[in-house]
Amino acid sequence: MSSSAPTLPTPRFSIVVTYFQGTQPRDVFLRGMQCLQRQSFRNYEVLVYHDGPLSDPDVPSPFPIRATAERFNDWGHTLRDMGIREARGDYILHFNADNILYSNALETLEYYSRRPAHLVQPDGRAIDTPEVMVFGIHKNGYQRHFRMWYKHPPGVKTSVILTGNPPERYNIDCLQMVISRRIWLEIGGWYDKQNESDGVIYQAVAEKYGYRGVPVVLGEHN
Repeated sequence: MSSSAPTLPTPRFSIVVTYFQGTQPRDVFLRGMQCLQRQSFRNYEVLVYHDGPLSDPDVPSPFPIRATAERFNDWGHTLRDMGIREARGDYILHFNADNILYSNALETLEYYSRRPAHLVQPDGRAIDTPEVMVFGIHKNGYQRHFRMWYKHPPGVKTSVILTGNPPERYNIDCLQMVISRRIWLEIGGWYDKQNESDGVIYQAVAEKYGYRGVPVVLGEHN
């Protein structure tokens, strides 16, 4: 008589975390992991990727850390693509280790994902589609000048609300767009490796598939 491993339930959300110990100290990394642990909505998985071998292998983490054999040094984009390929969730959310996601974030996104889509274009394509959601964040320590963002020196405390709506390059952060795994695989994963590829990819996704604006601030970019 043979036995097979139990089938794991499909998570609703997969959170892909990119991390490099050379830029993120322990306390910042742990703060990020703790905010993910505190989500009120519980049906999710967290995939943590480190860019290259760990220099501090004893760092405590509530989630397993997948360290690559070599460092790619491409702003985490290769790691994001790895996460897309390994994710099991219906939706994928990208998270940098120094970000913050509020405890009600996934619960709010789950609520908005269940609202029916409205077909408003003559060709029948959905603009308000639940497969692509955009939410607001606090962008801390930055100031916008025309289309570019400038980071203030340490000690200068500033914060702006970045709605990400419309989802255009220079107007949206990596954290802000939640896309179904189906769409990610259809477009070929994280296919662009340039510095600002989050804005490039997110704008292209919004233009092709439409998106749903979630009118709530759910996290912080630091």
